[in-house]
Amino acid sequence: MRVSVEGIASFSGRRPWWIVAGWILALVASGALASTMLESALEGEQGPTKVLEYERAQMLIDERFGEIDGTNNEEESTGPETSGEFVLILADGLKPGDAAFDQRVTEFGDALAGAQTEHDVEVLVGKFSDYEGMVSEDGTTLLTSIEVFEESAGEIETLLHVADEFTDGTFEVYMIGNASINHVFSELAESDLVTGETIGVAIAIIILALVFGAVVSAFIPIILAIAAIFAAIGLTAIVGQFMELNEFVPNILSMMGLAVGIDYSLFILSRYKEERERGLEKQQAIEVAGGTAGRAVVFSGFTVVLAMLGMLVIPVRTFQAFGVGSILVVFLAVITGITLLPAIIGILGDKVHAVRVPLPLTAGLFIVGVVVLTMTAGFGTDVIMVSAGVMLILIVLTLIRRFTGVKLSGVYGDETPSDPDASSGMWNAITISVMKRPWMSMIGAAAILLILAYFYLDLEKGTSGISVLPDDLPAKKGFEKLDEKFGFGSDARAVVAIDGDVGSEPIASALTKLEQLMTVDDGLQAPDVRVEAGANLAVLRSQIPGDPQNQKALNTIRDLRSELIPEAFAGVPDSSYEALVGGGPAEIVDSVKITDEYLPVVFASVLSLSFILLLLAFRSITISIASIIMNLLSVGAAYGLVVLVFQKGFLIELFGFEQVDQIEFWLPLFMFSILFGLSMDYHVFMLSRIKEHYDLTGLATESVAFGLRRTASIITGAALIMVAVFGGFALGDIAFFQSMGFGLGAAVLIDATIVRSLLVPSVLRILGDRAWYLPKWLEWIPNISIEGRSPEVETDQVTGIAEAAPAGASD
Repeated sequence: MRVSVEGIASFSGRRPWWIVAGWILALVASGALASTMLESALEGEQGPTKVLEYERAQMLIDERFGEIDGTNNEEESTGPETSGEFVLILADGLKPGDAAFDQRVTEFGDALAGAQTEHDVEVLVGKFSDYEGMVSEDGTTLLTSIEVFEESAGEIETLLHVADEFTDGTFEVYMIGNASINHVFSELAESDLVTGETIGVAIAIIILALVFGAVVSAFIPIILAIAAIFAAIGLTAIVGQFMELNEFVPNILSMMGLAVGIDYSLFILSRYKEERERGLEKQQAIEVAGGTAGRAVVFSGFTVVLAMLGMLVIPVRTFQAFGVGSILVVFLAVITGITLLPAIIGILGDKVHAVRVPLPLTAGLFIVGVVVLTMTAGFGTDVIMVSAGVMLILIVLTLIRRFTGVKLSGVYGDETPSDPDASSGMWNAITISVMKRPWMSMIGAAAILLILAYFYLDLEKGTSGISVLPDDLPAKKGFEKLDEKFGFGSDARAVVAIDGDVGSEPIASALTKLEQLMTVDDGLQAPDVRVEAGANLAVLRSQIPGDPQNQKALNTIRDLRSELIPEAFAGVPDSSYEALVGGGPAEIVDSVKITDEYLPVVFASVLSLSFILLLLAFRSITISIASIIMNLLSVGAAYGLVVLVFQKGFLIELFGFEQVDQIEFWLPLFMFSILFGLSMDYHVFMLSRIKEHYDLTGLATESVAFGLRRTASIITGAALIMVAVFGGFALGDIAFFQSMGFGLGAAVLIDATIVRSLLVPSVLRILGDRAWYLPKWLEWIPNISIEGRSPEVETDQVTGIAEAAPAGASD
């Protein structure tokens, strides 16, 4: 027996309890895996998987200086690895050397030892009193560099609690280092996850209630999305044992799982409702919904997965981790949509549309929920503003419905089933208006998208550092105090390694000149120089003022490589030496560089795969090319908006975001892969209905209006849900989640409004029958029907289209 989506849906509908029992077992297994293996699965490192220049520099230093210092002997270096942390101590009215100050420092050291004993952990190497500190130039601040065990870095919270307890307004203690900063980002990620999920789910329920007009239908997609997320977390616990995943993967799972999981269920559930209104029996409606919308969901999910595969090509762990997380949750969202959803429908039948509630009651419950969550969870003004915006939309919809009589097709359904073939409603009116003036609509929409995309040319890439953390966090305060008192914000240095005969006159002179150039450079402090002629290696280490991850620091590394070193070694033969620049900021520069190198590869692979899939789905070379161009315009506009808001600060106070001087280097590629896959959801769902009607009638213009009208409310609801989910994550405290959530939400909104409402109908109206053109030499392509066919022929007449079509139109 041939396996098909329709067959799977049919079996799930006829044997629903088997499917539900299977999913319950799968979720229990996922919970067990998550509780036992997830923590270790998310301990992977970040950074590139290839050996880049910064890493070559450190390997060279370890090898050459290790032989001299005796630190590269594996038999002698069996101890655990350690990492450095700064401890910054200052007091109001006291300074190092004062008896009261020194006594407080001693008490702090004792408290650190006591806390580790109490919690039965060993984080600090030795005792705090074993380390010597240095005093700032103004004599007010003590800086001590300590070492912590890397294997116990996850317990750094024990030391941070002690530092918080000793910060009492008079005496201040701050810890700044990789372990403490990673802990802060991890806590913020968990907080942002709760915020994003809460806002996304709450608003999604409201939108689903508007689309279906029933409480049960509103909760079913949420339940399926949560099931997909939980199952994906279980798989992540397994995959993370073999791949490098990090603590941000759960955020990606939750964000993508809510977005696509709800949307896929919405598509299938709405088609089931439509077929029931057409008079089909329950089981037959399940099969038709599975064979039409279900197939479209499978195709769309497959497209998203293929798009995300492009991220696995990039040799950077962040891309690979995010790509794996997205692929897992999208795959499981598709599986839940074609198995668990038909099973739930099979159990409930038409009760899935039960418990209808009036719009005022829906709005009232939403207000009560926001108030309760704000009071109990401590949500701030951002959440209140979002909630107020949702309420404003609900009020506007109510007023339009009451005073204009315009039917908002599919937006809060009537108590009685609507005529599925009715040629009225807001979206039908918009479609007719656009198709009457197709050239004007196309040019106007394209102009808006191109203007927004223009700002992408000003993009600066980097990564979020300490400076973009919320101002009230101890880590941010410590960073600012450290920079103020000592001229640098963390122990992330620029490291220059010169491999060659460093004892020779030409190279020795060049090293002296390089030291002078680095000393006078505004982006560097005077370097510490170590020359070992016997090892043929010289190393210059320079602290970087301010945030070592901001754009100024990254440009300093680039200038060091492209200007300072070539100037210092001018006249020295290139074959006689090799200069490598390493350190933390250099790692970011190298990561940005390798991302840019792989950008054309990812773009070409995603675009090629998308073109092939569209060609197979619709057997039209014109549709394939036009869809890709429209998607590129949508993504470009989203890129421009991210730069305009986050880099340039346009309306950033209104949104409540943190302005940055650079966008995360991984964000453009990540957004491209996700958005190109997600936008295909709408295009496939919409174009398949257009193609279905065109195959039945042969009328191009009428088919466009039919497809847009039939899918308008569902796509609008789906887009608003995605915007709510992505927007919820944008309200977090981590800057890169803000830019990612905003960029994805803006792109989906643009795609569902400007692209779908203006660009798609105008382009298809201009193309007419040519939209479905397939050259004869491509007729060998298999005829794959994505949307399938309903069991009875649909007839649909579009009011106003005849008047819109010029004389001689092909249809």
